[in-house]
Amino acid sequence: MMSENTTETEAPKKNRFKIADLRGFKQMWPYLRPHKFGFVFGIILISISSILTLFVTRLWGQLGGVGIMGGAESKLETEFEGGVLDGFNLHNLESIGWMIVIVLIIQASLSFFRVYHFANMTEKMMLTMRRDTFEAVISMPMDFYHDRRVGDVNSRISADITSIQDTFTITLAELIRQTIILFGGVAALSYFSVDLTLMMLGTLPVVILVAFFFGKFIKRLSKATQDEIASSNVIVQEVLTGIINVKAFANEWYERKRYTGSIKTVRQLAMKGAMGRGAFTSFIILFIFGAITLVIFKGAALMQSGDLASEHFFTFLLMTGLVAGSVGGLASLFGVVQKGLGAIDSLMELLKEKRELDGLKEEVTKYDLRKSIKFEKVKFFYSSRKDLTILHDLSLEIKAGEQVALVGPSGAGKSTLASLMLRFEQPVSGRITIDGEDVTTMELRGFRKRIAYVPQEVILFGDDIRGNIAYGKLDASDEEIKDAAKRAHALEFIESFPEGFQTLVGERGIQLSGGQRQRIAIARAILRDPDILILDEATSALDSVSEKEVQAALEELMKDRSTLVIAHRLSTIKNADRILVLIDGEIVENGTHDNLMKTEGAYFRHVKSQDYDLQ
Repeated sequence: MMSENTTETEAPKKNRFKIADLRGFKQMWPYLRPHKFGFVFGIILISISSILTLFVTRLWGQLGGVGIMGGAESKLETEFEGGVLDGFNLHNLESIGWMIVIVLIIQASLSFFRVYHFANMTEKMMLTMRRDTFEAVISMPMDFYHDRRVGDVNSRISADITSIQDTFTITLAELIRQTIILFGGVAALSYFSVDLTLMMLGTLPVVILVAFFFGKFIKRLSKATQDEIASSNVIVQEVLTGIINVKAFANEWYERKRYTGSIKTVRQLAMKGAMGRGAFTSFIILFIFGAITLVIFKGAALMQSGDLASEHFFTFLLMTGLVAGSVGGLASLFGVVQKGLGAIDSLMELLKEKRELDGLKEEVTKYDLRKSIKFEKVKFFYSSRKDLTILHDLSLEIKAGEQVALVGPSGAGKSTLASLMLRFEQPVSGRITIDGEDVTTMELRGFRKRIAYVPQEVILFGDDIRGNIAYGKLDASDEEIKDAAKRAHALEFIESFPEGFQTLVGERGIQLSGGQRQRIAIARAILRDPDILILDEATSALDSVSEKEVQAALEELMKDRSTLVIAHRLSTIKNADRILVLIDGEIVENGTHDNLMKTEGAYFRHVKSQDYDLQ
């Protein structure tokens, strides 16, 4: 997938058509492999159906010839003498008609099974691909999300997979069918008249050349259109996520204008594609049907001179139309395949991104992290801002069961420490150890399973209250969930709702107040029973009443577990075992609340500047 900072000059370069572009189908092999026999069976069904199409066309020609000649001897008998057609009177209109009916019934049945078979096979492939894509997205490191907008990733997944699905469900099968009809039709035409066939084939190089350049145009345009659709979906995602801000600032008109500008670009690209397709269709009609007219003229002259049988001439006319339709269909399908290949390339780029997790499984390695945590000369900066160092050779120790609070101005590196502890980020140098063991040697999911994180902005899922609390322990019983809610001081307000724990919280928990959301998050953390607890500004956005309720819940949560507290409010930090003052990525003070207040240093000034109630 192209990131949003990909330049416009780079995109066309990727879209230049090369035979190597067909590697898209090779990249799909892992998904095709389990269905390879089914795919072969589908091709067999298509082949039989296509051959029957050619055969029924021959019968139509015979029907026309017999009708004109009044039952003259049929040459079809000698063509298939000794085969399955023995017993049929092939110079009798009724016999030919019945044969056509039988062939059409067989062909219709095969077509039904072919369509169903390909759809069934493709849906299984798409299920695996959707699962793998979703797994890839949730297995990416946080850097991946720093560089991309969520709406863009979401649009890529939905739009690209839909395009691939269309390619394999309909387009690929039709491409095979039209190819068989084209080559089979040309072979049959050569049997009837080499001269007329060569005349018709003389048009193909021109059609192929035009189709080649048209395919390049469509693939490039398809990529641009998909990019712009992704951008428009990003706008929708951002607006719906931030709908409160949109309404609070009365910016509905601005957002409509922004979205309209994006979808207008989509429309312009779509119309550009429509003009290209229209021009190509006009070319096909003018060139192909012009060539057919010449073939008919020449064939009529041959029939008039007695060099071509009437039934062969009728068959030639019908089959020429069939072959011409296949050429036009292949040209059109070529553009669709190009679009599908572009989608495959885009999706495979996403699947090849470096992940922090290789393969997801339910079972994880179990760890005991109730031990000493050490940051040893940790240096950190973001890869996008290497000139801005966040942490400078920082060293600290959190003893087992100790509560350590971090205070300092915004941008000092407090939340970065939390991210490093969760292994959302990796130190540029230095290391983090638990009981002397480097955390990077521990299996990531097993490591994180022993940590609970309560952020400032709690994100709840659009589930009920029970589901959101149970997210901390997916197999928790109702009794465990109720106990966690009680310990988080959340049970009272939960039971005040008519539906209790089954109350839906709305998207992102919008149906609950800030304090209620925080207590749900704390209940989730209590249910997890973590070894390490990280609180990142967990009470900063609450009013005084909510803060007291949440603070009581936090004290319950912090009992007997190693805790890293990031906070501004004195009520959250003054009872910590130790307080670290972090300024410009360095620890400048370390001690208890009382000791630091006595020294009247950075912590003292920080407390005074916040106008805390020190009582």
